[in-house]
Amino acid sequence: DLYASVIMHGHATEGKEVTVSKIASLALGVIAVLLGLVFEKQNVAFIVALTFSVAASANFPVLVLSMFWGGLTTRGAVLGGIVGLLMSVIMVVLSKAVWVQSFGFGEALFPFAYPALFSVPAAFFFSWVFSITDNSESANAERAAYEAQAIRSETGLGAEGAASH
Repeated sequence: DLYASVIMHGHATEGKEVTVSKIASLALGVIAVLLGLVFEKQNVAFIVALTFSVAASANFPVLVLSMFWGGLTTRGAVLGGIVGLLMSVIMVVLSKAVWVQSFGFGEALFPFAYPALFSVPAAFFFSWVFSITDNSESANAERAAYEAQAIRSETGLGAEGAASH
């Protein structure tokens, strides 16, 4: 649906969507095999921990802010999540586990094993900054709708009316 709605502006045929899905699946499979070859000497538990660290950096701040702060805007959520994702991936690549042990370079540029200590607070901060600087009409509408949405999500009151729209 991303392909149909964003790239093709809602005019993609079902056949084109299937073709794009097949190409994306093949590309992801090739990337996974290549990454597996690069990281074959790494501890699987460590790699899984890094995966959770990257996921937490991109998702956790956005989830928490969307539940508990009425000032979060779509712009803040998207850009803050992107900052967390990029910071964590870059820090993982520059860490000893990847930079030295997998790529064979001399010394790690990022001295810590897990990036979440730095990337999660950065994602919170940039989500906040991009939200408070967003003065668009849609941002103001999102802020105005927060209280009703919070009540509905925490208590279920009014959910039946929201589901029918």
